[in-house]
Amino acid sequence: MGRIQNGLTGEIDRLTRAHQSYFAFIQQVILVLVYAAFAFFNDYKFALLFAVGGVLTNFFYQFLNQSTKKLSRSISYYFDVYEGKIIQHVQNFKYLKATGLLNYFAARLQSTILEIQENRTKLGLISSILVGTREPILVFIVAFVIYIMTSFMGGELGIILLSLLFFYRALSGITIMQYNWNQFLMVSGSMENMKEFLNEMQEKREPNGEKQFQSFKQDIKLQQVNFYYGNTLILNNVTLDIKKNTTIAFVGESGSGKTTLVNIIAGLLPIDEGQLNVDGIPMEEIARESYQQRIGYITQEPVVFNDTIFNNVSLWAEPDPQKLVRFWKAAEQASLMDFINQLPDKEQTLLGHSGVSLSGGQRQRLSIARELFKDIDILIMDEATSALDSETEWAIKESIEALHGKYTLISVAHRLSTIKHADEVVFMDKGTIQGIGTFESLITQLPRFKRMVEFQGI
Repeated sequence: MGRIQNGLTGEIDRLTRAHQSYFAFIQQVILVLVYAAFAFFNDYKFALLFAVGGVLTNFFYQFLNQSTKKLSRSISYYFDVYEGKIIQHVQNFKYLKATGLLNYFAARLQSTILEIQENRTKLGLISSILVGTREPILVFIVAFVIYIMTSFMGGELGIILLSLLFFYRALSGITIMQYNWNQFLMVSGSMENMKEFLNEMQEKREPNGEKQFQSFKQDIKLQQVNFYYGNTLILNNVTLDIKKNTTIAFVGESGSGKTTLVNIIAGLLPIDEGQLNVDGIPMEEIARESYQQRIGYITQEPVVFNDTIFNNVSLWAEPDPQKLVRFWKAAEQASLMDFINQLPDKEQTLLGHSGVSLSGGQRQRLSIARELFKDIDILIMDEATSALDSETEWAIKESIEALHGKYTLISVAHRLSTIKHADEVVFMDKGTIQGIGTFESLITQLPRFKRMVEFQGI
């Protein structure tokens, strides 16, 4: 999570700096080659001495460059960690504060900041050494070469001075070139981090077909579907047929594979073995987004944007009369109308980050209203009423039952009272389908399902 956040924000800026330093390095390479060529044709012996001096300085710079590259990798790693901790700090703020762990977590965040600071201080020191030693090195090499030429090689002063002019510029270019290369290496860790990240994304990219999905017409068929998480088999030999405009409910204990199966139907997870066809078309041939645009998806964790109630429900549609009528109809179906009318700004009320001003039930009702507002064929509800009180749950259950026959309703539920009127109930255990039938027929067929019903007092 932190790696994604860092990659999309901080690493992009550092990559830009890497490009700037790299092309500045190339510019200095060209400059050095031009002046070195002039000096060589003027006096090759002088040029060779200067070349020896330039090579010797390279060993000094090489040591600094290796240290810089190592520090750059370390900084990229700690930035990934830092971004991850920042996200967790914000998301879990209420829990951390309520349990007295806020300062403890803040101390962990501070330790990461100190690691970044320490590494950046070392990089700053290396950069200062490069800048501070550039002029003394130039002066030393120039003086040494002049001494050798005049004392031992009998060089003429005029030729020496002309060559000196060329090579002073060339040697100055070498030191600037080394500085730019070091600046490039300072952000090389970001380049390596992003390259690994992009390669990983490419390797695990989901397959996507080309056939545009216009609307759901017939059925969704799963035949002998297997799904693995790593080497662990999660769904085993699942065969299922979901007809258009029927209501189907998945029940079973936690870890039975219900949500995984629903995520596969929604196109969120690709199957590993078997077949998944929608209206007779294999899922891998369908343009995934066009299919998912026909789906409404209500999860256990409601999605609330930091925006107004209207924009949360309509997903930023223009508030024209037609859209407003759809908005209020969806709000009524989700038992949200009374709450909205009590607010001073009504549907234009801002909700804050993740709906911080709403209760759990209000957030859930808001997410239900959003899906009812959309033009969809399939409505998936993964514990959609889990955060609601009994009265509100009953009101929403009646609203959802009113949609029976108008949408294909797919539900995952622990509260069995919400799925009594489903056309089909699918009982799952350890990734396999143990039974399919109506609510009443499963009670007689499956003793485990009967015990679940009795335990909930239905």
